[in-house]
Amino acid sequence: MIIVRLLLTTILTISAIYAGLYLWDGIFYDPWTRDAHVRADIVETAPRVSGEITEIAVTNNQTVNRGDILLTIDKTDYELALAQANASRDEAEAQLEIARQQSSRYDTLKREGSVSVSDLAVINADLATKAAEASLKAAEAAMRVAEVNLERTDLRSPVNGIVANLAADTGDFASTGTPVIALVDTDSFRVDAFFLETQLGRIRHGDAARVRFMANGEVVEGRVEGIAPGIAVMEDVSSGLLQAPEPSFQWVRLAQRVPIEIKLVTRPKGIPLVGGATTTVIIEPAMRDERPLWERIWNRDGHRRPLSTSVAAGATGSEDADDSPPPAAAKAAPPPGAGAPPPEPARTDPPEPLPRPR
Repeated sequence: MIIVRLLLTTILTISAIYAGLYLWDGIFYDPWTRDAHVRADIVETAPRVSGEITEIAVTNNQTVNRGDILLTIDKTDYELALAQANASRDEAEAQLEIARQQSSRYDTLKREGSVSVSDLAVINADLATKAAEASLKAAEAAMRVAEVNLERTDLRSPVNGIVANLAADTGDFASTGTPVIALVDTDSFRVDAFFLETQLGRIRHGDAARVRFMANGEVVEGRVEGIAPGIAVMEDVSSGLLQAPEPSFQWVRLAQRVPIEIKLVTRPKGIPLVGGATTTVIIEPAMRDERPLWERIWNRDGHRRPLSTSVAAGATGSEDADDSPPPAAAKAAPPPGAGAPPPEPARTDPPEPLPRPR
């Protein structure tokens, strides 16, 4: 009976130790984090022209598509500017026609040998024609600008998104370049997960990921899209060309958290995507660590077991032997003194004389 109790106690103790090591390995070694949030690009739309807002075409939290009208600015001033630009273009066309007729008349009289037309008059007529042509081009450009400004009185959505925190209203004055409506780009939803730097060795670009939303526990598929190339270090207060690190305790070190972007392959069905929502991210490495649990805990250097020098040399030699051409037929080494030429005597060159002292 005592043996049975000791056996059960040993089994329970070993199981408890193994379970503890398994939990420790899963918590502190496997790449997963609860410090992850949904993010999206916020597009601040601003009008390209100024004026009074006459119509708001959207409501708060409304979904819009690229190109939809968000609001309209008073068109009166811009319609008048377009009409004035059209009149200026018509005037420029008339001036060009007059200049061309005058230049053609002078050219005809000059060819007929009329003494009343000088060479200077012909040159001036040609220059007047070119000036009229340039004036027409400027008038057409001004008319095009007036048309574009009139089109810009309709502020359109640049992305597919959702109107957020709508504060603009009819009668407000919209200034050029001042944002009036914010849009959440629905095509840019992603998850920013912060992993410990000790976990980066098992995370690669393109690895599959599972994203669990805190709102309802729904799990969706994701993929590692990128790893941040750098983070801000609070202890670095460097200025100028030299670094000025702050003093710290050598025996107390906390692992930094590095942001990793997770692309959402699928979208949740039970809840809407909201920027800032909390999630849990679990990375599924493409190269799984198949070593035993005790070896993974004892050796954290890498997934693969390092080869010894002899094994590596043998592997290299075997590869070289496979790649090299087959050797010629081996010949038996002749016995010493059988047909072999006698060895040459070793040369003993006399030492160089030492230089005489002066």
